[in-house]
Formats: sequence, C-alpha cells, structure tokens
Amino acid sequence: MLLLAAGPTEAQQVVAFVNGEPITALDVDQRARIIEAFSRRKPTRKEALDELVDQKVKLSQAKRLNIDITDTDVEREFAAMARRAGRSMTDLNAAFRQAGINPSAFKTKLRADLGWRDILQKMSPGAFQVRDADVVAALIARGQQPSSKAVQYTMRQIVFVVPSGSPDSVRAARVREAESLRSKFSDCVRDLQLAREFREVVVKDPVTRISTDLPQRLRELLEKTPDGQMTPPEPTSSGVEVVAVCGRKETVADLGSRSEIREQLLSQRVENQEKKILDNLRRQAIIDYR
Repeated sequence: MLLLAAGPTEAQQVVAFVNGEPITALDVDQRARIIEAFSRRKPTRKEALDELVDQKVKLSQAKRLNIDITDTDVEREFAAMARRAGRSMTDLNAAFRQAGINPSAFKTKLRADLGWRDILQKMSPGAFQVRDADVVAALIARGQQPSSKAVQYTMRQIVFVVPSGSPDSVRAARVREAESLRSKFSDCVRDLQLAREFREVVVKDPVTRISTDLPQRLRELLEKTPDGQMTPPEPTSSGVEVVAVCGRKETVADLGSRSEIREQLLSQRVENQEKKILDNLRRQAIIDYR
C-alpha cells in the first residue's frame, strides 16, 4: 500500500543508504505515487524502495563512468514526454502535483533513466546492435521468408599495430608489411600463420557478416576480393588493417520491412543485459537498510 502522508520528522527519516547516499521515507512515498500514476496500481513499500535503490546505483555508476546528465538533458526529456502526452510542461507539472508528486522527484528518476541508457551502451554496446543476420534467423525460426538476397561473408581481420603518436614513416613501413603478407596469402587456414610471423600483429577471430550489415566501402572491397585473398591495407585507429575473405555464400536479409522483429530482438537483448549489469552493480554497492 502507499505510504500515508508523512509528517516533517517522519518524512526525513532515513530508511536506507546506497553508497553513502540516503533514501528517506519521503523518497519512498514519492516513488510509490509515481509508480501508481504510471501503472494504475498501488505498489508495495518494498517495490518503491527497490526502485530507489536501483536509482541510486545507476546514478553512482553514471558518476563513476563520467556520464554527465545535465539539467538541460532532463528538461528536454521532460518536455518530450509532455509533447507525447499532448500537454504543455506546465500542464504536466500540474498533473504531477495533483497526484501528490513533486515534479523534482520524477525528474530525478528521469536523470537516472537517461544515465542508465548511456551506462548500458558503454558497458554492453553489443546489446544495442541488431544485425540483418539476426533478423533473418528470427524470421526463419518463425517459418517466415525474408525478402531480399544478400551475401554472407566469413572474414578474418589482421591488424598491423601502429603505436599512437608514431611518425608517418612507421605507418608506411607497416603498410609495406601488410602488402607483403597480402601478396603471399591465398588460404585462411594455411596462411594465417604467415601473419603471426610479423611483429606486433593482431589476428582477430573469424566473424560472419551479411553484406547489408557492412559499411558501403567495405562491402565494395569484399565484392572485389576473391575468397582466400585479402583486401588492400586500410588505416585504422589501431594501425593498418587487412581483411582476409575466408568464404561467402548467398543468403537472405531483411532491409527494414520487418522492423517489428528488429525492435523485439533489441528489446530482449537490452532487457537481458540490463538485468545482468544491474544485478552485478547492486552486488558491488554498499546498501544499508535501516
């Protein structure tokens, strides 16, 4: 049940600390009202308190990762929320107050939610990437047929490392080494050992990508490169890279007509990663219930 309106002393009663940051009885009351306003159900005290603990954990991690959610960011999100509801910000503030909610309490929640999105992107960037290959697999699993043809490539990336701040002569020497390897390379299984004979070379694990997932420039290079051969050396932030084309086959790919499946996959991935990361952060946090 919702907490009864607290008196001044009771309202300031600390019910928990998270990494030294207090949560008061008033905070719990406000969060319970927010949950009820959005879900149309009365939460338990534990549910409201758990949300606030999560909020403190999220804000602590945002600070640790130097993620700065400004007041402008929060106000922008609040304004967008008002627009989606067909209201002005003044009307939305009034609606919150009528429900017994201090708008600042809700904006603190917004700040944590915005920071959490950035935290997830930093700690698990792959969760926000849904490739056409993933959509195709989901369609086939449902017995549906995707609509477009594409090429599925199996590749190995080889990076000739160039330390940051190196002169152009070093990069040029690495390009020559990459060209030397490329001239000798003809088989992904047999010739990868040749790459490892060069100093400071990283041979990455095999990757499989559908052509529609790739940047246009790389797609064009792969189209021109026979299987068992390498693309020309390309400068990267790490050094000089060549890509060995180990195989290709025709496949099918979705080009946007199945956006609902893409959104479902994205939602599932983010939800799964969110729970793992939040559970881990809670275990690391110092949580003291009073």
